[in-house]
Formats: sequence, structure tokens, C-alpha cells
Amino acid sequence: MCGLAGIVDLGGPVEDDRIAAMGRALAHRGPDDEGFFGGPGVALVFRRLSIIDLSEAGHQPMSDAEGRYVLLHNGEVYNYRELRRELEGLGHSFRSATDTEVILEAYREWGEACVERFRGMWAFVVWDTRERRLFCSRDRFGIKPFFYRLDGQELVFASELKAFRAAGVQLAANPSAVRDFLALGLLDHREETFFAGIRQLLPAHNLVFDGGGMRISRYWQLERREPPADPAAAVREAFLESVDLHLRSDVPVGTALSGGLDSSAIVGAVAEHGQRGQPTFTVYFEDAKTDERPFAEAVVERAGASPHWVTFSEDDLARDLPAIVETLEEPFAGTSNAAHWYVMRAAHEAGMKVMLDGQGGDEVFAGYPTYFRSRFADLLAAGRVAELAAEAKAYRSVHRGSLAHVASTVASPFFPRGLTSRARARLTGASSLLHDDLGPAPAAPGTNGSVFPDRLRRRLEQMLVAEHLPQMLRYEDRNSMAHSIEARVPFLDHKLVELVFSLDGGELIRRGRTKDVLRRAVADLLPPVVRDRTDKLGFPTPQGRWFRGRIGELSGEVFGSPEFRQRGFVDPAAARSRLAAVRDGRPSQAPELWRALSLELWARAFLAA
Repeated sequence: MCGLAGIVDLGGPVEDDRIAAMGRALAHRGPDDEGFFGGPGVALVFRRLSIIDLSEAGHQPMSDAEGRYVLLHNGEVYNYRELRRELEGLGHSFRSATDTEVILEAYREWGEACVERFRGMWAFVVWDTRERRLFCSRDRFGIKPFFYRLDGQELVFASELKAFRAAGVQLAANPSAVRDFLALGLLDHREETFFAGIRQLLPAHNLVFDGGGMRISRYWQLERREPPADPAAAVREAFLESVDLHLRSDVPVGTALSGGLDSSAIVGAVAEHGQRGQPTFTVYFEDAKTDERPFAEAVVERAGASPHWVTFSEDDLARDLPAIVETLEEPFAGTSNAAHWYVMRAAHEAGMKVMLDGQGGDEVFAGYPTYFRSRFADLLAAGRVAELAAEAKAYRSVHRGSLAHVASTVASPFFPRGLTSRARARLTGASSLLHDDLGPAPAAPGTNGSVFPDRLRRRLEQMLVAEHLPQMLRYEDRNSMAHSIEARVPFLDHKLVELVFSLDGGELIRRGRTKDVLRRAVADLLPPVVRDRTDKLGFPTPQGRWFRGRIGELSGEVFGSPEFRQRGFVDPAAARSRLAAVRDGRPSQAPELWRALSLELWARAFLAA
């Protein structure tokens, strides 16, 4: 819901102009209000997007009655009403109706352990003026961002990377992040960012900075739990409760509707809670392979929603790419992420300040086709051959897969991930894009440390915390906040996630279908044409066709430029060869090609000449 930044220098004063510049760089995240706090060796700035209690009582930085603690808070703690009642019973009093003040009083009451009671998304800091200690926390899944840079006794932190540039930090590329992206398509998968020396506080972690240095600790992780007696009924109850909590707002709430199962379930749940006429926003193209309007229209009709239809051309994209690159701050994986930017722009133009979105549904409920590999491997490893045969037959029937494809699907999880990732990089040609200066292609991260015995849940956990969801949440946050919108993701309520991770893999993947338990749980909220979908699109765009048009022309200009040749990231000859292949009608070459283009556009926007 906002943007925060600060500088803590335990060895000297902080210049006012640096913190003011950081605030200006975050103005889009909070156009409704701005606040500063300064003291010996500390300067804090906050930009507010007013969502709950729109009055001046919600102004930040917010201090407790004694003035000891100073709080900056970005996000929402959705169970703040319940926590407030509990705190009032313990003798706390409140001056506002905000969730922010609930966080402040919860910290006073329970200290660092307060975060274990929160349901929501957050990145917040508490400055203890008496102890000269900074406490920072990020929500369990990293829905809200938090970046920091430690240089000696100075800690600089912010909601976005561009604020570091505003503070005078010289931005330089992190070669290992560049290599992971080009070769494997990995983004946001570890503490390091694309900028050398700037890190992200990982999800479900706290950070403390004081005279004793910096300490980082984890406060939550997924654990094995007993499953409920009726999984579909339990999932339904938890999902509807999550959507209800995510609807808490003092401003209108809309929904980004793709026509897929996840966002459609949210629209259906909102209607189930009695909110007819909800605004929905759907991107479309005049292309049968990427046009999801028939599915979205069925959802809109059933839910009684108020639809908004959004589209853009390749010329629009070429024109707006500089703004999108500046928004996302680090390279991005494809044009579907740009489509999300246009959806949020349309929502802003329609007066929205809060949007619900379906991010997380695929990672929690096993929505991607790749999860069949892990499920089949689990059945084989357990000796459940008859069940595997039945599931493989259903898979072939639903997805039209050959016997050879099914056999490779079963076998692939048994190979080391490092070996398969390098092989995939070679097969797709991604490794050939690496400039010699970057070194060889890396291996994908493993799943060491997981408490789950089965491959499916280990793979889901990896996608949830490292390989996929983190980058999707970056797109979600930056695209929405660039247009002064708070994006909320009901599928990432931790109570719902913990419930789903207690279930057997057969509840998630069954009879050739992904997300089986979710389909059963929300069957009555969805039109059958959406409930029974087995294709997976998301926010699809005609990316391959665009590379044969204006985007291809732009790529040719970029790949032929002196800056690109001298950058030392991408092999120029390999990039031009791949571009020629795509323009010749081989769209399978497009994803890796986009990485090369996105990387160079990012470098031009953020790296010093």
C-alpha cells in the first residue's frame, strides 16, 4: 500500500537531501501523503497510498504514545481487527482505525514475535529511538519488497531499487544474476539482486541492525501437517475466508481476470460474499491462441461483474517498453508481464486503488503441466504401478501426449537437477547466448532442506519460495504500484497454503487434471467452461508474432548497437542468429531471445554508461 525508505548510519549523520531524493523516487507508490522522521544517524521517509482509515490518523512514520518506536509499514495485515480486539483486552489503546497502528502496538506487546500472528503482506521497519536498533520484517512469501545495502556502519533500505540510485548509490551489474537469467531464466531466486551489493530480505525473514551489527533470522517455514478429513470442504472454507479478509478496504476493490481457474475463482468468491458488480479487468488480443475473452465473459456473466477489456498493440509495447523496464527494475521473462502493466494502468484509469489477483494459485495447487513429472515419479517410487498406469492413461487422453512423452515425464525427476538444467540450457540454445565474459551456464538450485518426503511437494515448495513465484510477485508489486494500486493475492494466505501442503499429491493432480481439489472446492462458483479447463495460458501475448514485427525491428536495432556489443553479457552473433530464426517463423526461439532484449534494455536504463 505504500513505499518506504531509510538510512541508518551508526557512525555519523545522514544527509537530508539523500532521504528526500529517495522519497521522490517512490512517489508513485504513495501519492496520497509523505512523511519524514530524522534523528541522530537515522532518516526515514514514507509515501502513503491510503487504503484503510483514509484520515490523517494513518500518517507515517507512525510513533507510539511514548515516542520510543517509529514505524514504517508497506502492505496490509488483514486480521488487524481481530488483533486489535486482543490488544485492547491487554490494555492497549488506539488513535486510528489502521492496521499500521495494530502492527505498532503488537510490536510493543510481543516484540519481534508479533509477525507470527500476522496474516497478510508486509515489509515494515521499527526504529527503537532508545536502543538505537532497527527491526525489519518481510511477509512469509515476499509479496511486499524490501531491499537493503550494508556499507560499513551505514544501512540503506527501500521498497524499490531505484531509490538506491536516488540516494547516490552507484549501480553496477551482478554478473552471477545476469548469468542465471540468461541461461536458466531464473529471477529473484536468492538474496542477491541484479545490482552488485544490493540484496533483498528474503521472505519470512527478519533483520535487526544496531551497534552489534546486522542479524537476519527466519521466523516461518512450511511444515508437514495432518490433512483434513474432507480436503475439498476444508479448501473451500479456507479460500473463501482468505478472499473475505482480502476484501477489507475503505476504497473500491477490483479483480484482474485472466479467464483461468485462479482469477476466476476469486471473482466467484467475491460474488459469493455478496459483492455483485465487482470491476474486472481482462487483457485480450485479436488472436485465437491468446484471446481469453470467451472464458472471462462466462465468469463475468455468472458473477454479475462489471468487465473492463484491455488490449495493446506491438507498437504500443515498443513505445512503452522504457517505462515498463523502469517499472520492473530488473530484467523480466516475457511480454505477458508487460500485459499485466497495461491491466494495472487500465485499473488506475478506472479509479481502482486495490486489485485482487490470482498469483500463487499455480504454485500452491500444482497448476503447471511440469508438476505431472513429480506426481508420476512419486507413484513410481512408491510402487503404485497400477495407479501410475491409470494416471498416465488419463494424462494422454487429456493432453494428447505420446507414450514417449509420458515415459520422459515419469523419468525426468530422477535425473539430477543440475544435469537437466544444463542440458535444457543447451537444447534451447540459451547457453549459447552467454558472452564468454560471464563464464559457463550454471546449474539450477536444488531442493535441499525440504521437510516433505514426496517430489511433488518439494517441487511445489521450490517454485513457491525460489524459482517462480518470487519473480511473479515482483511483477505484481511493481506493475501495480507504478500505477498507485495495491495488489492483493488471496491464494497466498499462509493458512490456506499450509492446508494445501498437508494434502496428498492425488488431491492436487488427478485423472490428468491439475488443481483437482481446488476445482472441486469452488465448482459451484465457476462456469463449467472455466472449471473444466485443462489448457494453461495466464496473461498470454502473441510474443512470437511480435518478434516478426515491430518488436523484432527493435531487437535488431538493439543487437546491432555498439553498447550491446560492448556490454559483455550476451554473445552478439548468437542473439542475431536467434532473432533471424524467430523472424523466420520459429517462435520456440522467442523466450530466450526476449531475455537478451530485456537484459540490454535494463542495462541501458540502470547502469552507468
